Amino acid sequence: MKLKNILFVFLSLSLVWSACKSQDSLSKKDAKSIENERIAHETDTQLTFYDWNTGYLKAKRINKILLVDVYTEWCGWCKVMDRNTYKDASIIKQLNKDFVCVKFNPEIAKKDYVFDTATIDNNLLQAFLFDRRSGGYPTTTFWINPSKKERLEVIPGYKDPTAFAAILNSLSAKKNQTAE
Repeated sequence: MKLKNILFVFLSLSLVWSACKSQDSLSKKDAKSIENERIAHETDTQLTFYDWNTGYLKAKRINKILLVDVYTEWCGWCKVMDRNTYKDASIIKQLNKDFVCVKFNPEIAKKDYVFDTATIDNNLLQAFLFDRRSGGYPTTTFWINPSKKERLEVIPGYKDPTAFAAILNSLSAKKNQTAE
């Protein structure tokens, strides 16, 4: 009789332990699923701006359009564009999908920037990113294929989310045409 009781207790504990173990692994799967969902949501709702050296090389490596936001700290319209355009959910989603974004402030202390096999300074990078006719802030410069030596699209001035979305869609379409 004692052996049957011991066996019964042992089997009961084994079943309870198995149930707990499977619940624990289920919880880990749920936690991983929730984490993946959170990361996907953040990707859709947060925009990452890189410095030139990181963003330029990343855009070349993964073959995305390089967007360079040329701004200054004192520029009021730059702040409005940051607040209205770069915080818009549909803009963030489009930028995360097709672009690598870089912030470039030409007024920061002297710094060296990687450009293919050369290193250039603030003045040369600014000259490269600005169209001579449009030297104001903000200026958004797009390089559709950073791995190729081709002309840049330079868009001066503040653009609200609607106007900016039209520009992004046009550039994404150009990128898709060059890929075909």
